[in-house]
Amino acid sequence: MLVGALVAGATIAFYNDTETSAGNIFTAGSIDLKVDHLKQTYNGDDCKTCSLTLYSGDGGADVVAGSNTVITTFPFPAVLVTPTSITTQYWTTHPTARWIWASPATLVGDDGSLGNITYTFEHDFSWWGDAVDVNLVFDVAADNQYEILLNGVSIATGLGSAEYTTLDTVAENAFLAQVNPGENTLTFIVTNLVNTPGNNTPLNNPGGLLYYLTITRDQEDCDANSAFQQACRLWTEKDLGNGDTFFSFGDVKPGDWGTNVISLHVDDNEAYACMLPMDVEDLENTCNDAESKANDPSCPDEDNDGELGSQLSVVVWSEEGTADGEHQSGEVILYQGPINTLLTDKLTVPQGSTGYVGLAWCAGSIPEMEDANGAVECEASGMNNQAQSDSFAADLLLYAVQSRNNTGFSCSNIPTGDIDLK
Repeated sequence: MLVGALVAGATIAFYNDTETSAGNIFTAGSIDLKVDHLKQTYNGDDCKTCSLTLYSGDGGADVVAGSNTVITTFPFPAVLVTPTSITTQYWTTHPTARWIWASPATLVGDDGSLGNITYTFEHDFSWWGDAVDVNLVFDVAADNQYEILLNGVSIATGLGSAEYTTLDTVAENAFLAQVNPGENTLTFIVTNLVNTPGNNTPLNNPGGLLYYLTITRDQEDCDANSAFQQACRLWTEKDLGNGDTFFSFGDVKPGDWGTNVISLHVDDNEAYACMLPMDVEDLENTCNDAESKANDPSCPDEDNDGELGSQLSVVVWSEEGTADGEHQSGEVILYQGPINTLLTDKLTVPQGSTGYVGLAWCAGSIPEMEDANGAVECEASGMNNQAQSDSFAADLLLYAVQSRNNTGFSCSNIPTGDIDLK
């Protein structure tokens, strides 16, 4: 019998298919806390700007746009116009103000080869409080034409060909109608008209902008608490740096009080936020007769431990409606007690939203605030002579941490030893 075997040399192929999920990636989230301070009061007076002066040549103007010309990098600061016989003959400058332009040298197109040249200048400024009962001086000149906008709204124009020969006055009502509490932007759109052929040189056809602005409140509107007005600081959303202080009071008396409205912004993740003092200095400084008669336990005290921090009361709450610095029933109290033991409960700041914090302080004691409505009451009897000449200073730490997967977080377990306040 013959047995035969057949061996196949080919590999057997099974039906198959593949699908690929491309571009898989994990990216760590981030927390970026920014803070603004839009309202502060002291004994019922609002923090506000009492006077403001800005002018061309003070370093505040930037060139932000140009037409019919070439500038490689925007923005860059405007520079002073180099004096020429034209400037000497026609341009009578305002005290302190100087003529500025985009560049001291002729840029591409400034020689008239591209026709008229237009540059846009911006000068930012802050104004806090209302813009009522103020005195304003606003003068402007330009070679050759200008339009002025305040916060995007046109408030003045000069469309002749010889606007450089005199100073025009901007109407006070047009300016004040557009001023915002906080940050403002003045925009100057200036056009230098092309000259006759052969005369388009920086000497014979220079461009330029001149302006001078001063705003001053009525004197009695700022005199009552002039030290407070000079020391208080307000700002819009930013990272905090040197000079961004919430409190600066050098002569606190029993019954003095104040409020702050602080806003916290976290764009990237929902977060919990906390507030607490760091690097506290609660000092006795000296023992005067009144302190000794009040049986101040720190007189004498070699450790220089004072009592002011325990006699300054603070209440902090979450502002839910209008952020006005007044507590309303239902707004959660985050802390109430002496400033030297300040540690708030956690405040939830939604992603891409804002958490508003109201804070009130009192040189004395504050009655229970849980169900209180309106302005905070301050009882001067809570401060006594033991606090005379004492001082309290601290860095106010605003701390944000992700809330997702962190339900057990408490402000009391912040790892403060790992925090660098510099």
